Amino acid sequence: MTSTRFDFTVKIIVLGDRSVGKSSFLALLADHDPDVTGSPTRCLDYRPNGHVEMDMCKNGKRILAKVADTGGQERFRSITASFYRGSQGCLLMFDAEKPDTFSHVYTWHTDLEMYTSKQPMSTTLVGVNSQSNKRQIMSQLSIVSKDQNLNCLLCSQIKISTISPDQAERLASQLDMQYLELDLSPTRKSLSAVKILESLIGRIILHASRLPSLTIDIIPHQLKQHLEDLHKHALEEGQPNKFKCSC
Repeated sequence: MTSTRFDFTVKIIVLGDRSVGKSSFLALLADHDPDVTGSPTRCLDYRPNGHVEMDMCKNGKRILAKVADTGGQERFRSITASFYRGSQGCLLMFDAEKPDTFSHVYTWHTDLEMYTSKQPMSTTLVGVNSQSNKRQIMSQLSIVSKDQNLNCLLCSQIKISTISPDQAERLASQLDMQYLELDLSPTRKSLSAVKILESLIGRIILHASRLPSLTIDIIPHQLKQHLEDLHKHALEEGQPNKFKCSC
């Protein structure tokens, strides 16, 4: 881990059903090459199915963003309160080709509110596979088909397996979130993931600017205060500092 001084340290959690692309999203962030995309954001540390740490700049501020994955816990609905603790942002993901993952967004949002009710939280709804062939076919049917009955039949069949941008936008509006789509085209997917992260970071910083303190830290406040008290006591006793956080 670099010793570079950061203006902000932010923890972001990634939620959503199994196989919607959470771990793949982190991998895209880790694969980001600033020299190729032109974005200064770069990966500092990556642990598959764990987290990725990104060094980024936003509004003239140096930011360390730690993006945490559920690590497969969502499969058994066994995510604990500690996963949510200390987070300031959330990427809530669904697969546009899997309607169940979209309908479960409500459940994930309810859990998020329950575990983060006492801390500021900015959330972005992220659609994966939003540029899929199925969605493109669905949008073209209304133009190509001259048989209105056939058109309606085909559209109804395809709509069962796809989520439209309008549906996602409406849900995001209802839940007070922004909605963004992950572009999985080979030449853009890594930059698309970075842009989504940068957009959420911007919302977090804006939210923080409206609070009495601009300090954002991934260490929970109570734990941070406890460690500081232990450190102070150790110094008073002439003991070496053994109470450093390993985050």
